[in-house]
Amino acid sequence: MLSASSARESGFEMGGFSLACASIECLTRTLAGEVGRYGVRVVALRPNFTPETHPEWVNLDDDSLKPLIDGTALGRLPRLAEVAGTAAFVASDHAGAMTGAVVNLSCGAIVD
Repeated sequence: MLSASSARESGFEMGGFSLACASIECLTRTLAGEVGRYGVRVVALRPNFTPETHPEWVNLDDDSLKPLIDGTALGRLPRLAEVAGTAAFVASDHAGAMTGAVVNLSCGAIVD
């Protein structure tokens, strides 16, 4: 499942999106309890804004993204390859003990 850091943030005109993301995270935990006995694992990824997923933002300079970057502990935004790599990991047997988890890929915009 895919959530976003908005699940743990508040912002102007973000209410509906934040609510949807928080619901995905709740569904992740609930489903894990429901289907775990059948060997099914449920994990959600929670990336921050990923410019590569928005063609209109890909070529923007760091100054345009500065407010978003400044809001992270790592001083950058997650890369799509990092999100994809994490998805591959949690789907693999290496993460076989993981279920009901929300993987934080926000570069420290959300610390939990």
